[in-house]
Amino acid sequence: MSDSMWQGSGVDLDAYLTRVGYEGDVAANLATLQRLHAAHVEAIPFDNLDPLLGRTEVPLDIAHVQEKIVRQGRGGWCLEQVALMAAVLERIGFTFTAFAGRTRIRTGSPFGPALHVALAVHAEDGLWLHDVSFGAYGLHEPMRLMDGARLDGDFSFDLVREMSGERVLRFLRPEGPAELYGFTMDMRYPSDFELLNHFCLTHPRSPFNHRVVLQRTQARVRHLLVGNQLTELRPGEPAAVRELDEAEVLAALQEIFGISLRSADIMALGKVLACR
Repeated sequence: MSDSMWQGSGVDLDAYLTRVGYEGDVAANLATLQRLHAAHVEAIPFDNLDPLLGRTEVPLDIAHVQEKIVRQGRGGWCLEQVALMAAVLERIGFTFTAFAGRTRIRTGSPFGPALHVALAVHAEDGLWLHDVSFGAYGLHEPMRLMDGARLDGDFSFDLVREMSGERVLRFLRPEGPAELYGFTMDMRYPSDFELLNHFCLTHPRSPFNHRVVLQRTQARVRHLLVGNQLTELRPGEPAAVRELDEAEVLAALQEIFGISLRSADIMALGKVLACR
């Protein structure tokens, strides 16, 4: 195991860059940060399939997350993806901290557990919110981490600060802003990731251990599959929602989300879906 906090020296950087389709030089600057963020979210989906397949551990050390996400072509949930990205950024030479956020868009409440994690990265002229793992409603590229910041594009976002002191990342939809998550800048460490990981894997109120949740964030289209309900988001259009049957869910793994599963896992997941 690496002796650095985020295990950056254990990263196979060439393999990671190939996995996300990143070409060209890498350096600890804003241009690299932006290109890495976009490449990662385009290539690597949010994937909670391991607990549904009966796996009782989802390790966060760099050896395991690389094997799963980089070499096996899988996705991962936010803790795995941010652990991988933190190691990559540390290896390249970036300075950053991790923080945790309370997801609001799926709960409708600002008081849920702080299960989502992301990074605050120093680059050139300031601090940047670098969040590669929120999924279909999340950022495609980093945005400035400051009150009132706004990121405009096909999908737009802003950051507002509430009276409580929490910042809130909002997805600016045509029908009005949707609050994604609230957060403070309290630092989180790999040991905190382990506690959150245990909750996500085992707790009866975890949103990730009892139904399929797959998400993919591409430049012009985003997809979210929860259970058998598929949501597609395109710029300036209402969300398109439809129900999938068991065969369509299994086909969507590769066709929509780009997830490569071993044949034995596909069969096991099919049995899980048939029982629900």
